[in-house]
Amino acid sequence: MSGKQKNVSQEKSSAVDAKNASKDAKAVSSSQPPAKTPPKKKSKPKRNEGARETFESIAIAFILAFVFKTFQAEAYVIPTGSMAPTLYGRHKEITCDGCGYEFAIGASLEIDQASGQLYQRISEVFCNNCGKQIDGTNAPAFNGDRIVVNKQILDFKRFDVVVFKNPEEGHVNYIKRLVGLPGETIRIRKGDLWAKITQDADWEILRKEDPQVQKDIQLTVYDDNYPARPILDQGWPERWTPAIRSNEDGSVGGWKAVESAWKPDRENRTYQAQSTTADWQWLRYTHFQPNAEVWNHANQIQNDVSYPKPSLISDFCSFNGFRLGRNSDFKGAFWVGDLTINSSINVTSANAESAIRIQLVEGSQTFNATIELQTGRVTLTSLESDNLAAGETELAVGQGPSMTSGNYEVSFANVDDRLCLWIDHQLVEFDQPTTYLSSDQPFPTDADLAPCGIAVRNADVTVSDLLLERDIYYQNVFLPFHESEGVLPPRNGSNEVDNKRALQELLYSPAAWGSQYRNDTGSLLKNNEAFCEYQLDDDEYLMFGDNSPSSKDSRLFDYENRPMNGIFSHRYAVRKKDLIGKALFIFWPHGVPFLNDGEGIPVWYHKGLEGTNAHEYPSIRFPFYPNISRMKKIR
Repeated sequence: MSGKQKNVSQEKSSAVDAKNASKDAKAVSSSQPPAKTPPKKKSKPKRNEGARETFESIAIAFILAFVFKTFQAEAYVIPTGSMAPTLYGRHKEITCDGCGYEFAIGASLEIDQASGQLYQRISEVFCNNCGKQIDGTNAPAFNGDRIVVNKQILDFKRFDVVVFKNPEEGHVNYIKRLVGLPGETIRIRKGDLWAKITQDADWEILRKEDPQVQKDIQLTVYDDNYPARPILDQGWPERWTPAIRSNEDGSVGGWKAVESAWKPDRENRTYQAQSTTADWQWLRYTHFQPNAEVWNHANQIQNDVSYPKPSLISDFCSFNGFRLGRNSDFKGAFWVGDLTINSSINVTSANAESAIRIQLVEGSQTFNATIELQTGRVTLTSLESDNLAAGETELAVGQGPSMTSGNYEVSFANVDDRLCLWIDHQLVEFDQPTTYLSSDQPFPTDADLAPCGIAVRNADVTVSDLLLERDIYYQNVFLPFHESEGVLPPRNGSNEVDNKRALQELLYSPAAWGSQYRNDTGSLLKNNEAFCEYQLDDDEYLMFGDNSPSSKDSRLFDYENRPMNGIFSHRYAVRKKDLIGKALFIFWPHGVPFLNDGEGIPVWYHKGLEGTNAHEYPSIRFPFYPNISRMKKIR
């Protein structure tokens, strides 16, 4: 392994701003600036790898990075955020003063990639958990993750995180997720990836072979451990409430908040149900997502009962949640129906009739995972969201552990047309495949305004640590290109809809959103379908960034410089000979400063353009300790 760390460019980009993308494409070498510790907050429950796996991953990463000096592994640094949340480039870590949630914001656009100088400052940032606008001007900036890459990979697999040579500039290394294999044709529909494995095959949705990879790259929709107390105190509705099925006035998505066996403890964010009947007692999530306007007019909430409106869950990405100059395209516009609900369930008492049911809605389909507590038997069923009277259809039966007493971590996911259930981080095996076939363009219904619920019968349980997550939404950005005529206008790429702002405004009305999306995408596919499909030759691969709204990847790769370098592959493709290696571990994320109230002592400041106050913006703080929580295996 080389003793010198190399820089991996992720070519950060916006679908509507390729100019910024090209600046971020350049590799940047810089020292790691430690940063101050954010204010203390309630510790987040551990939901990912166990302590043993984390320790082993860190140990192996350090061995690879610092002991073996061979050609088998090499260290790289990530400068930009096109692979967030899997990998962080230069970023800020913000603690929201509205809900206490901590999130990362990409900050690579503050720095001129060529000179390394500060030329603008990120100021307005937005919390993805509660929507509050926060001043992030003076939040400390961190350099990107340091990673170890295995260069001795002979067989690259789909969804590997791969370092490769930039097809446009062979001396620049990129890092993306491999999504398309030689000989396939790939396309994007409703945020998911679809493939023809051979030219004569039918289209099929692409799923992560390892469900744990799927689980690790989910993005937070709402963490109930961090409620927006200032606006809740003013009358903004809670998202998790006891509810019954109802279409009466005041109901949302077929559910109405009522008093029931569920007793919420709003201070400690726990929900206890002492059920003695066979009827399901429901705790329901409604997507009451506040925004900056709500926070600015919080004192009016109580006076305007129609103001709090539920909305569809969108593809808003927290890493892009900032406004910089004219860049206001950070807001989510596309409905995401692929969800994962995580919870801690403490069972106090249970009998032979006791059960818990977890429910997820996606468009016209509703899915249930019913766990019989005494036997551990799990049944997956489906319902028609708009025709509940038709009854349930059994999909599969599995076996989990007996849950008669104690605390259990339970996660239920409906992602990429596949249902997955984890109990205490163990994937439950079923007697039938838990995949299903759906349209490649489903549309939301009113039920998607309240897309998740937990129910109990004949048991005494307490639910806590409720975390709702969503899958990556791949935006169908495309670049019109003819082999004979070159790139057609617009050169910066086109999105799957003409007016994202119109879609944003319609997220409160599922039917109107679906109609607008159907019309826009129908027109796009009619006129540009050939540009939205990626056919790969026998030695070509397709690469997408996890941070799809802000990634210049295969969708927007250029072609102009390739012929001059003797490269005649498809515009969007990466050749097999240009693959360098597979990313293995984050062995050094960033240092966490201590002393001086957690801010450390500034020892170096940015250098930058006049007006940026770079001399007041520390770039290095000391002393610091390793950020062990982000040292992990890359999935």
